[in-house]
Amino acid sequence: MRTALAFLQSGVDVLTSVVAPLEPVTAPRVGSPAFFAPDFSLCGDRPSWFHVPTDGVRSVPPAAFARQYGAEWTGAALEWSPPDEARFAGAFRSLTERLASGRLKKGVPVTVMRAPLAPEDAWPLFAHAVARIPSLPAGLYAYGLYRPPPAGGTPEFLLGATPELLFDLQDGRRLSTMAVAGTRRVGEGAKAGGIVGSPKDRVEHQNVVDDLLEQLAVWGTPSASGLEARSFGMLEHLAVDIRLQSAEWLDFEAVARRLHPTPALGVYPRGEEGAAWLAGIDPRGERRRFGAPFGLRWPTGSGRAVVAIRNLQYHDGHVEIWAGCGVVPQSRYTEEWQEVLDKMQAVRALWGV
Repeated sequence: MRTALAFLQSGVDVLTSVVAPLEPVTAPRVGSPAFFAPDFSLCGDRPSWFHVPTDGVRSVPPAAFARQYGAEWTGAALEWSPPDEARFAGAFRSLTERLASGRLKKGVPVTVMRAPLAPEDAWPLFAHAVARIPSLPAGLYAYGLYRPPPAGGTPEFLLGATPELLFDLQDGRRLSTMAVAGTRRVGEGAKAGGIVGSPKDRVEHQNVVDDLLEQLAVWGTPSASGLEARSFGMLEHLAVDIRLQSAEWLDFEAVARRLHPTPALGVYPRGEEGAAWLAGIDPRGERRRFGAPFGLRWPTGSGRAVVAIRNLQYHDGHVEIWAGCGVVPQSRYTEEWQEVLDKMQAVRALWGV
């Protein structure tokens, strides 16, 4: 693939995509759509936006998109390194010290597994994953970005299917989001009340709900739905839908920066202590776009942003799977580490890697 490609699931059975150079820009151009694809920190040295020519945007069913850009993988099986438990354990230890002292109530340690992949195989692997999009479990939002190699460089891509909507913004004032947290394998612990009956998972999830309601309150009075368990393929999570009718016009990037990172991927409560911990567990920014917002803004200012998890990332000759889990005072290390392993396995199963 010699031209860049970006896409986002914009409806229940609709993928909106563009094949274009995807010029990096610091802000959307007036009258044009743009993809928003920053790194997790939102303050990296790369522009957060990619300009999209209006006449290049197409919205089609996932099956049609997969037929055009998907392909069967014919390369060798990827040779994955073991998940980096030392990285996770260090983040877990530093977090539990803060939880014990009451400085934080929740945080999300992360880890990674990697496999080498030659640059010429980057597009074939991306296309292999695209071919699987029509068979994704219900409730997941597909998204992706492929950029061919610059002169003297290597290609990069991000491709995922997330259960987490960061926000939908309609008419500049109608905003919807969701609090998703807590993780169980589907069917696990049903006799004990399942994930809804888990005090640890409910505390972890309530942190996300409380944070989102607090962040949105600057624009009005948000409302929340009832708590429920939702299944997304191999895993299930606690979920609550949140809506807001704002009295003022909302800027897409301002909303993204206010909501990100929710406690589902960041910390609770927000503040200097949490920001310092997040920076400390990834001082070199290796997670890149894992957990960051990924969105599409229309010329009207409306659009959608999702939380970029359950994904594959490729850069500098390696494909990566990142995963994290919410840790609260009730958490136990062995259970949290197993949750991370379950999530990595779910990603491998989703994308056939």
